[in-house]
Amino acid sequence: MTVPPGTAGAENPERPRRAQQERSRLAQQKILDAAVRVLDKHGYAKTSTLRIQKEAGVSRGGLLNHFPSRDKLLVAAVHHLALEWVTNLGTRAQWAADPVERIAEAIDTMWATYSQPYFWASVELWVAARSHEDLRLALLPKEYLMGSVIRASADALFGPALSSHPSYPVVRDLVITSMRGVALTYALDNRDPTKDPHLKHWNTVATTMLLEAEQNGSLP
Repeated sequence: MTVPPGTAGAENPERPRRAQQERSRLAQQKILDAAVRVLDKHGYAKTSTLRIQKEAGVSRGGLLNHFPSRDKLLVAAVHHLALEWVTNLGTRAQWAADPVERIAEAIDTMWATYSQPYFWASVELWVAARSHEDLRLALLPKEYLMGSVIRASADALFGPALSSHPSYPVVRDLVITSMRGVALTYALDNRDPTKDPHLKHWNTVATTMLLEAEQNGSLP
C-alpha cells in the first residue's frame, strides 16, 4: 500500500480541536469555581472580575473570553455549582430500609446543602437583585430551574415509598423553605449546623405527616 506523500504519521485533525475544547472547559470550570469562592468570601459589592481572575489564575482576556459580563458570570457560577451539588445528592447507593431512619437521613442530607458556599453565594445574588433589575431578570429563569431540581433531588432522598404519600409535597416544600430561612440566621450566628435544634423538628413533622398520621388513620 502506497502512503500519499506528506501524510505519514499525520496527526488526527480532530485531536487538536478536542484538546482545545478540553482546555477551554477546564479554564471555564476554574473561573466558575473561583467566582463562587470570591462571592462567598467578599459579597456581591466587592466581587470584581479582577478578583475572580486572580483567584482562578487565568488571564484577563481568558476570563472575558468566557464571561464578558460580571453578573452573567456570577449567575452562571452559582447555578452551575448548585446544580452539580444538588443533582449528586440523590446518587447515594445505600439508604436505610426503615422509613423513620430514611426520613432522618434525607433531612440530614438536605440540611447539609445549606452550609455550602453556593448557598451563601446565592444569597448574595438574591439580595443584590432587589435593586438590580438586570440581575433579577438574569436570575429568575435559573432559580425556576433550580427549584425544580431541588424538589426532584428531595424526592430521590426520601425515596419512592415516602415521596408517593399524599402529604409528601407539603412536607417537602415546608422543609425546604424552613431550612432556607433557618440557614439565613447563620449569617449572624456562626453555630455548628449539625447540632441545629430544628433538625429534630423537621424530623418530627416529616415522620408525623408521612408515617404516624397515616398509621393512626387521621389522614383523609
